[in-house]
This record gives sequence, C-alpha cells and structure tokens, in this order.
Amino acid sequence: MWQKIRDSIATIDWDQFHFLRPAALWLFAPMVLIVVLLVTGNRDRKKWTRIVQPVLRPFLFTKGSRNAMLLPLASFILGTSLGILALAGPTWKKKELPGEKIQAVVLIALDVSRSMLATDIQPSRLERAKLKLNDLLDAGPRAKAGLIAYAGSAHPVLPFTGDYQLIKHHAVSLENRIMPIQGTELGILLRAADSMLRSILAPSTVVLMTDALSMDDATLLDDFVQGRRLRLEVLLFSTPNGAEVPGSDHVLSKQDPFVLQNLSQDTAITITPLTLDRSDVKGIAKRISDRLTFEQTGVRDDKEWEDEGWILLLPVSLIALAWFRRGWIIQWCWPVLGLPALSSCGAGSKHPDWWYSKDYQGQLLENAGRYAPAAERYDDDRRKAVAYFKAGNYEAAADLFALDSSASSVYNRGLAMARMGRYDEAMDQFSRAIDLDSSLKQEALKSMDKTASARRRADSVLQYDGQSAAKNEKDLPGGKKKAGKDPLKERKAESEDEKLSSDTRVKKLPTSGDRVTDEAASNIHMGKEAKTPPKDLFRQQPEQTSEVILMRQTEADPSEFLHRRFELQIKRYYRSMPKPKDPW
Repeated sequence: MWQKIRDSIATIDWDQFHFLRPAALWLFAPMVLIVVLLVTGNRDRKKWTRIVQPVLRPFLFTKGSRNAMLLPLASFILGTSLGILALAGPTWKKKELPGEKIQAVVLIALDVSRSMLATDIQPSRLERAKLKLNDLLDAGPRAKAGLIAYAGSAHPVLPFTGDYQLIKHHAVSLENRIMPIQGTELGILLRAADSMLRSILAPSTVVLMTDALSMDDATLLDDFVQGRRLRLEVLLFSTPNGAEVPGSDHVLSKQDPFVLQNLSQDTAITITPLTLDRSDVKGIAKRISDRLTFEQTGVRDDKEWEDEGWILLLPVSLIALAWFRRGWIIQWCWPVLGLPALSSCGAGSKHPDWWYSKDYQGQLLENAGRYAPAAERYDDDRRKAVAYFKAGNYEAAADLFALDSSASSVYNRGLAMARMGRYDEAMDQFSRAIDLDSSLKQEALKSMDKTASARRRADSVLQYDGQSAAKNEKDLPGGKKKAGKDPLKERKAESEDEKLSSDTRVKKLPTSGDRVTDEAASNIHMGKEAKTPPKDLFRQQPEQTSEVILMRQTEADPSEFLHRRFELQIKRYYRSMPKPKDPW
C-alpha cells in the first residue's frame, strides 16, 4: 500500500489536477467559523477567572499554560482541512480499464488452381495439401479455424469454428473444377482474408497452402502483414524441379528460391518446407497454439477519473485518534459541520451527486422499478443499456449494447433486436455471441429457438395465406368440409370434360362425381433446382423467389453445392472483375 501511495504522489500531473467534487471546498467556510469561535471562547474563560474569588479558583479551573490550546487547535485545522480535501476528490489521472483476454484464430487459405493438379507430389499437389490440412487440424492448434478457397477468385468456405471435423468434411469437396474463374489471384485472396479477419482483435495466423509464389506475390504478402498483429505461415506444395500444369501447353510450375529467400526476411512470415511426416504441420500448430490467448492493452476511460482522496484519509485517521485524548476533544465542532450534511444527505436530496455516484443513484432507481429514470442517471453504458431494455426502450438499448464488443453485450443486443421484431439481425447477434464465448451457447440457442418461433408467428405472409384460406373455405356453399367426407374426387381433365377453370363462374356446383383438377391455378409448383442462378435473381420480388417452389430433388455431391455457391458469389460480388492473364 505504501508503495502505491508513493507511486501515486510521484506521478502527480499538475496540469491535469482538479477536484471531482469541488463544491465540498465550501466546507472550509464553517471550519474557519469554528476556529474563530474557539479562539474567542478561550478568551471568555479568562474573564471568568477574574470574577471568581481566588479561594474558589483552584476548585473551578484547572491549571494550564497559555499555549495549551494551540496544539489541539492546529491538529483540528490540519485534520479537518485534509478531510475536506479528501471529500472534494483530488484527481490527476484517468481510470485505466484492464485489458480483455481474447482468443486468436487461424485462417487456412487453400490454393485450388489448375497448377495444384500437377503430380510432382503424389497423388497431386492439391490432394497432398488436403491431407496436410487434416494433419494440421489433428495436430491441435486449439484455435478456431476458418477455410477459404481461391484460384482466379477467392471464396470463404467456412467461417471460424472450433468444429474441425466440419472443416475436414468441406475440404474434401474442394476441387479445381468447382472454381468459377481459373487462374491464381493472390491479391483477391488477401482482400477476402482481410474481410474475414477485420473483426478479430487478437494477433491471429493465416496458413497459406499453395505451390508457387512470384515476386509480385511476395510483395503482396509483405504489404499484407505490415503494421498488423498477424503471422503468415506458408506451406509450399511443389518440388524444386517443378512440373507441367495439366491442360496447359508445356507450362512449368516451379518455385523460384530467390523469392523465398527475400520473403523469409520478414519476421512475420514463416516458410515451412514440406515433409513426408507430420513434423511440418506440427510446428505450425504449435506456433498457433502458443499465440492462442492475447490480452488487450488496458485503455483509459475518458468518462471517469481516479479519486485519489483516499491518500489523505490516512493522516486524517491518525490525527483523529489524538482528538480523543483528555483536553483535546472538541465536542461541539463536528455537529456544526454535520448539520449541512445531515440536511442534504440522500439520493432524493437537492444535491445527490455530493454523496452518491451516478451509477449508485441509477442502481437505487432500478431497484425501485423506475427503469427509465435509472437509465438517464447511469454513467456506465452497459448499465444504462440494461435499464433501457427493462424500460422497454429496445432501440436505445440496442444502440448502447453495440458500443461494447464483448460476448454478453452482443447477446443482449440480440435480445433487444428480437423484441423490436428484427429477427434476422437478432439471430446473427446470437450466432456471433456463441463464436465469441462458447459458454453462452446454451442460452443463445434457447433465445434463437424463441426468436424463430416469434418470427414464424409474425410472418405476415403465413398470416395472410391462413386468413385467405379460411375466407375462401367460408365462401364455399355449405361451408368448410373435411377432406375425408368430400364426395368429389379429383382427376385430370379429359377431352370430353368441359373446359372449366378455377375462375369459371357456375350457378350450381355438382354434389357428386369426379372433380377436375386445375394445376395452373396454384402458385406453388414443382421444379428442379437450377444449375446456375437466374439472370434476374437480384431483380425478383420476394414473392417470386424460392418461397413458392417445392424442391423435387437435390444433388448429393457437396462439391456441386460449393460450385453453385461460388458462382452465385461471382455474380453478386465479382461482376466487373477481370479474368487472370494466366489460366493456371
């Protein structure tokens, strides 16, 4: 404690020095009044000695020196002054919040270009890369991993997840044939990787699995890691002699050792040679695991200053002990100082800030069920957000929760979004909370189920269809009938049947016989899944899209699913992207 006191006094910044409660300095006025009364009162006692007979003076007055009162009076002035200064709250530095521990991630970038089909590494460069990817995950990097595939374009396959089996399952389906644009564009990969890592605060790792890097690629990688708390692990899948690219006219894919020599000079980039055993990926996994947890640097809170008045309370306590000595006690001084305090003490007083902090006042109001006034009183944004949520002001609560990136605030923001009816955004917030803190998984999944149920209940389309169906059934002659008791049976129209459609008006419907079905009257029809997205996909209205299509059959090949997904991403995000000059 004494070391902390010395450090605080040694770091006083007089330019920043001020009082948190300067109104308390007005207490010096009554203190001066008390000192004046004490001095004048001591003179009045000397007058009494002149009036009383000398014979009685030894029995009525005690002997003492003329300066006997100076030491108690000096201690009273010093102790009271220090107490007032402590109450005023001297400060000269802001509060420093402790750093938050966050977990790093690893992003695996797999090259699936045509050159990766070369067979200088058996069975092929790409197949060996996928085997090494499995070995890397089996080595236990412990970090959440994401997967991105690239060739002439880059496509995220999986976001960051701790389910390594899921990553392995998707990695098996990565083939060159599923890439919509052939070639090798490392710049597009780095832009996609930057987008995935933008929200990650911890110093993470990118594992690049490719076969060859050019000098331009090395420059891009150097620029990518510069000024960032990011490490790049490069694992090359090619032999020194190289190999011809399948399907190309005598194009040799080979790594230039001079490029690797220049690239290895960057301390943030590690190039690992390919080995027959698992020692290469085990080394990468160990480096990732060693940098798994990172503690953010503490930040200074601009709203609150550290109250250093506690330092002055120590000498005040020592001086107060001496006041209880015989002849030192000043019994009637403290009631005079305490009268103003007793008259205005309390959260409901005219000056509650003299006695309680804003957060304490807000807590008192919240305990009383007055959530809206409590939210206005709080200084802490998280407490203010909770109070707004309890008061029913979900929009204000969501805005305040968005200021904090912790998992609990993200989860609470999802609750606020759900209360406002913004169900899709709420589901996104719950998923993000699970990614940030796995301990919230159970609560988040329960909230996601409740949100999904609320979305189904509030679905205006379903409500409208249900109301329309009920109305149509009531309009039929005889009212609503059960399907099992309907004497009319459906069959296809034949040539001798009347050409009646669903909108043909008749005066009287038959009560028996076969009923001709009209398939064209329904907007729900059977259809096969499209091989590619329709050209007018982004111009269709919601009611024209897949809500009214029942899938007849889906492809079982996961790689075909990824191929169509990548094509959709190309149409949406890479419409004007030029094709690479080299298709391998």
